Amino acid sequence: MDTHPRLRSVAVLPSLITLANLACGVGALLWLFEAGQNADYELTRHAGWLLVLAVFFDAIDGKLARITKGTSELGAQLDSLADLVTFGVVPAFLVRTLVQLEGPGMEIIPHPRLMVAGPILYTCCAALRLARFNVLRVDRDETRDHSHFLGLPSPAAAALPIGLVLFYFGIADPDFIFPVSDGFIHFFRESTLRALPFLLVLLAILMVSNLSFPHFMAWLTRARHPFQRTAEVVILLSLLFVEPELALFLLAVSFIFLPSVIGVFKILRKRSSKQAESP
Repeated sequence: MDTHPRLRSVAVLPSLITLANLACGVGALLWLFEAGQNADYELTRHAGWLLVLAVFFDAIDGKLARITKGTSELGAQLDSLADLVTFGVVPAFLVRTLVQLEGPGMEIIPHPRLMVAGPILYTCCAALRLARFNVLRVDRDETRDHSHFLGLPSPAAAALPIGLVLFYFGIADPDFIFPVSDGFIHFFRESTLRALPFLLVLLAILMVSNLSFPHFMAWLTRARHPFQRTAEVVILLSLLFVEPELALFLLAVSFIFLPSVIGVFKILRKRSSKQAESP
């Protein structure tokens, strides 16, 4: 008689983790509104770290549901709704807030239509990406892990602007891992502010593309060469401990652009082979 209530409480745990993801997203959004009103760029940094916590919650909720055999249609829909807010809406506001706060000081004023169209396009494509995932999920066994995604997942898409914004602040840390000149810091920050609105457009395209992207948790927990994967994780954790902003930025860049380049290369090679075979 004692097992039934316990099983029900365990099944609720993944949904609570998903709601924690959503809570982080809403909290970050509130901080961004306050940052914009008070011109407080530190709140923008705090919002970025809160989104990092949301990425962690998103990474473990599905795994926890499968471990506890608590997968359900409600949990899947809740996860998509939380992801739409946290990784589809808030990163666009994060980019917009940073550019609006820091841009004028560097005489960077992006086209006003781009500052509207970029975030809207990013959010709409995130919604399309999640809707497509839900439709394709119907024919999949959700009790099993999957190694790849069709199109860039919204949490991974969000990871790049999050990592870039955090590194925007972290590179100026006096205790940075290696000395960086003031000129390079200014160059990097100026380049970041100019690139961020266009980056939203690029990520939007990748989310609705047919390119294949690896499942991070599957990459982490399943490997043909466990020793090599363990060494890679140890190096990553060491860098996260020493310079977390740099580690998150490099991880996001590697996760997004390496599969993108490989995917585009495969498509071009397939097209060229078809043209060679055709009379």
